[in-house]
Amino acid sequence: MGVADRLLARATQIGASPQAGNVTLVGAGPGDPELLTLKAVRALQSADVILFDDLISPEILELARREAKRMLVGKRGGRKSCRQEDINRMMLDLARAGRRVVRLKSGDPSVFGRAGEEIMVLQQAGIPVSVIPGITAASALAAGTTTSLTHRDCAQSVRFVTGHSKRARCPLISIGAPSPIRRPRRCSTWAVAPPARSARD
Repeated sequence: MGVADRLLARATQIGASPQAGNVTLVGAGPGDPELLTLKAVRALQSADVILFDDLISPEILELARREAKRMLVGKRGGRKSCRQEDINRMMLDLARAGRRVVRLKSGDPSVFGRAGEEIMVLQQAGIPVSVIPGITAASALAAGTTTSLTHRDCAQSVRFVTGHSKRARCPLISIGAPSPIRRPRRCSTWAVAPPARSARD
């Protein structure tokens, strides 16, 4: 078999085999499309499928590629929602079918966004996964009220605390509890995610 024949056979083999897809977790920020990163916009404009949360604004979805399929997979307290296991399965199936998947999350994916669970599932399956950060609600709120989260005279740390656990229970939070790092006469800024009426998976 000559060089040309080998190249042709290789091209035929590549064309017959399914192309590997990938998943990108994208932070949509607090809802204002002007607060998206350029990298997030590029991911939206190159996606084949977008799995988006319930709090994603229509203005942000408008930035996605026209041909991209949009699928709502959001969760809301007290309402019928997608189970996390079903979302994981959808990402795996779509990526294995060669799709470029964007998992679009409000705020920042790594702050109470179940990013850790989804990344672990994808990595265990050998699916390429990446994360594009977004502006978390705490930072957006601070900016909107022209407040410094770490003013040198008022707060030397920032703490992000969830209002509900994985099993829909309110975690025990003691604001006055001593910090593992003891710093006398210093305060912290607290950002607490509100509890959902029902946080079932």
